[in-house]
Amino acid sequence: MRALSVPSRTRANLATLALLLALLATLACGAARADASLRPLHTGVSYVYDNDPAAFENAKRAGVQLVQTPVRWASVAPKQPPASWNPEDPADPNYDWEFIDLWVARAAAAGLEPILQIRGTPLWAQRCHSGETDAPCNPDPGALAAFTTAAARRYKGDFGGLPRVRYWQGLNEPNLSLFFNPQFDGNRPVSPDLYRVLINRFYAAVKAVDPANLVIAGGLGPIAVPKYTIGPMRFARLLLCMKGHKHPRPTGGDCEGGVHFDIFDMHPYTTGGPSHEGGVNDVELGDLAKLKTLLAAADRAGRIKGAFKHTPLWIMELSWDTNPPDPGGLPMKIESRWIAESLFNSWKLGIGYFFWYSLRDSEPEPQLPFSQTDQSGLYFRGATVAQDVPKQILFAYRFPFVAYPHKKGLSFWGRTPTSSGGRVLIQIRKRGHWRKAGVVRADAVGIFRGLTKHRYGRNKKGAARAVYMGEGSVPFSMRPVPDFAHPPFG
Repeated sequence: MRALSVPSRTRANLATLALLLALLATLACGAARADASLRPLHTGVSYVYDNDPAAFENAKRAGVQLVQTPVRWASVAPKQPPASWNPEDPADPNYDWEFIDLWVARAAAAGLEPILQIRGTPLWAQRCHSGETDAPCNPDPGALAAFTTAAARRYKGDFGGLPRVRYWQGLNEPNLSLFFNPQFDGNRPVSPDLYRVLINRFYAAVKAVDPANLVIAGGLGPIAVPKYTIGPMRFARLLLCMKGHKHPRPTGGDCEGGVHFDIFDMHPYTTGGPSHEGGVNDVELGDLAKLKTLLAAADRAGRIKGAFKHTPLWIMELSWDTNPPDPGGLPMKIESRWIAESLFNSWKLGIGYFFWYSLRDSEPEPQLPFSQTDQSGLYFRGATVAQDVPKQILFAYRFPFVAYPHKKGLSFWGRTPTSSGGRVLIQIRKRGHWRKAGVVRADAVGIFRGLTKHRYGRNKKGAARAVYMGEGSVPFSMRPVPDFAHPPFG
């Protein structure tokens, strides 16, 4: 191409423009660095099964920003594949999207970020026979990709007035035989290899519709059960073609070109308290650091092919049943404390997304023991969603706050219920009254922490709380609750 001559005045103007753009870029980089220094804690609710508008209003009252629900492939798709249809077409008349359409629209109308999990598999899309749609046997990757394409197109933001869905999760707890099969071929684990193929096809389908969409993988169950469940650490190592426990490193080969996802999800249900650790291949709340170490090593090895240099770890399910209503659940005071501590411990590890399971207690089933029903909701179940009653744990989840006595004073951390900045008052309980112990400013994402110069609490008596815009957190007792064995489902 022939070079063009540029007048000197024009060159001067271009030089000035270049300097201005460079200055703006510098300022933008500075702003980005300032924003990067903030460490938000986003909260959500998983498995919001109702599409009643009251459900989303109740979620908002819990201070959450995100809600998740399963798209049950076998319920949306036809019982048998028709002789003539287009499974990638979101408008194909053989699909029934009515429930999910309402769910997505009402979640977005409430100002919540919707997350959809493609879950289960129709019997006709399974390559071995389990007789179960929610615990599929070797799902067909091509069929999964076709259905995912239809779903992502429907909720791209330009179809039939429906809102956009940005976050997509590929299946549920693929390391558990309760939700995915086969786990083993004899003694050899096979589910990690099967899931790698599935999540790669799922990723390609989601990104082909909109490259800005984000794909969530994993959603692993926490505990190894011989012959039934592969421990999440072992599953993740095999999925990512890594080896080694304390110092993970890649195995030979290219791991089929890598594993494609943007976010890794863990469900660290805990058979004790917030610091409880499981076995070598388990990931309970106290084990999250070793999973982060594995993901970081897989990132460095180039095993994970996603949107981020450092793959985020999310917690998209955690809970304990409460007593009441479950007689075997945790007392409300202990659970409120454990929720605040779980959020704090996760935030310290750099986990910025945390979901509670779930919004409301399950419907009573007199023929079943409480341990087989979910009574971990943030709300006691009413006759209707609008009649649900908030539990004390909702307020601990909405406005988490912890405080621990140390030699130098009272150390505290919290997040405001609106995840926004401003003045936070720290109070301590003395002689039956709340007294001011200090004032701190929450940052722009609502996180506050600090140290008050008080000897308060060293005798393990009393309580502290935070107050933000007239709302008080659940009081945090100075008496520690030691870790003790307790099943999460009562």
